[in-house]
Amino acid sequence: MSTPTLPKFWEDFPELSAPLQAVLEDMSASWHIGFEEIDTAIRSQLNAGKLIRPALTLLFSRLSDNPYNAKAISLGASLELLHLATLIHDDIIDESKLRRGHESIQSQFGKDTAVYAGDYLLTGMFSLLERADKPAANKLALKALQEILFGELVQKQNRYNLSADFNSYLTQIKGKTAALFRLSVSFGVISGDNYSEPLLETVSHLGENIGVTFQLLDDYLDFESITQDLSLGKPVGQDIRNGIYTAPILFALADPVISDKIIPLLAKRDDISDIEMMTLHTLITESNAMVKLSDLLTNYTESLKQMIQSLPDEGIRLQLEQLSGILLNRKY
Repeated sequence: MSTPTLPKFWEDFPELSAPLQAVLEDMSASWHIGFEEIDTAIRSQLNAGKLIRPALTLLFSRLSDNPYNAKAISLGASLELLHLATLIHDDIIDESKLRRGHESIQSQFGKDTAVYAGDYLLTGMFSLLERADKPAANKLALKALQEILFGELVQKQNRYNLSADFNSYLTQIKGKTAALFRLSVSFGVISGDNYSEPLLETVSHLGENIGVTFQLLDDYLDFESITQDLSLGKPVGQDIRNGIYTAPILFALADPVISDKIIPLLAKRDDISDIEMMTLHTLITESNAMVKLSDLLTNYTESLKQMIQSLPDEGIRLQLEQLSGILLNRKY
């Protein structure tokens, strides 16, 4: 079974290329259930990943006493398998037809295969955690799993909730998105033999900031793309149709000037037409919602820059600035 190749943009990070390739090898060796359809389904997701989270684990292993060590590689591989499993299960719940620009597993192979594939990836995650043999990592992984589930439950509770607010949404994304970024950087710090709790706490906050910023930017770009995607005939607004209201929608609902105009459109749920989706997009774009989100993104980005500058290692500061620039400008 061939090992997937690294995405090309990692060529700009030569120091990470070899350990990231080792992550891919660990991931590939951690699963092979022997049922062709499930193996094919999993392989399709491995080939499409960008490996951002294991790369963060490797970067933050520079803050340990053994940079880019074997345990960091196993821990990075384990959390990427966890990430893939959550994506597969998300697509089942949301009935998403696309994932990373390709047909999702649940759409291509069916929900039963998708469930089995996601579950099997979780067994691979646990086997890699066992190989790393870091009790602290087990505790952090358990906490992240609990937070991810809680984030999913908050999202379920808020589905089609026109009274939902941004604070509740922030709780949701701190579970669904930020928990994995926080786990990524924390894994790096604990991968060595010695680390300080204050450093782990500092890095944990930084990882959460990366995750929240990453998700809010996704919200902004996904909403902005609605007009373009409709003109190209692409399926759009799936979150809106599924009652998953992200930051642009929530900020608009909190604006009394336009909330009464958009609530009837949102109330159509999955029956909202493309023309009505365009109207919704126009109303929100012309409101203060996108400005408010843009200002919030600026604040989070500035805070992230300050956190990066507070790190004790110059090498990790430089690489993290470069990587965050790629993430925040979507240059991949």
